[in-house]
Order: sequence, then C-alpha cells, then structure tokens
Amino acid sequence: KDKTFFEPFRRAGYTLRFQDDFKQLAGLQDLDPNHMGMVETVVASRGRKFSGTFRSTFSGYINRLRGYHGMSVTTSYYGSMGDRFKHHIWPAANIHSTNLDTYAKEWPDAWNGIDADVAPSKIEGTF
Repeated sequence: KDKTFFEPFRRAGYTLRFQDDFKQLAGLQDLDPNHMGMVETVVASRGRKFSGTFRSTFSGYINRLRGYHGMSVTTSYYGSMGDRFKHHIWPAANIHSTNLDTYAKEWPDAWNGIDADVAPSKIEGTF
C-alpha cells in the first residue's frame, strides 16, 4: 500500500504505526477481513487523541468507547475545520434536544453516570 500521504507526519518527527506492522504479531493475516473494522474501532478508541468524521456513526462509536475508557471528549476532534471542536461543547440548555448537528454525536451522558453512581455532568477528566 502507498503510504506516502503520511510522510509529512514522519518528517515532522511522529512515529507512525500501521496495521501491517502488527499483522504477524496479532495474527491479523488469519482474521476474516470483514472483522477488521471491529479491530480498527478498538485500536482507535485507545489512542491519546482521535480525529473522526462529523455525522459518522463509526466515529461516534469510537468516541463512545473512549468515554467508557474514561478519556475526556477534549481529546477527540472532527476532521473538518468547521466542526473540529464540536465534540468539546456541552450545550447549556436541553442536552437531549435533537437536530441535524446532534444525531451523530456521542454525548458524555452516554458514559457518565451509567453505573448510577453520579448524574451526568461536566465531570472533570471525562468531559
């Protein structure tokens, strides 16, 4: 596969890892290719930062998993500049209102307080 798109990141000093780097170690060559999306979801959910696509249910699910892992929503971003920080906003009123901008977003109340130990809120470290 052509990975030249990522060269600017490598030149900037980032260490890059690709799925191919782990095929042998994780036995991915024996995995049904239809299951690879599930593997990618788990891997993406555990990164220090995540940049997804606004209105993508795939990105939304990754953000929900990140919340289950206790990661702050302020470590997740959307790829387009106009939507980049939308995941960082907790609406001041009527958090459960639905419109075109909210249906694909995973809200922190999907993971804050799910064990009935606290009410969903802007809990430091989870929001």
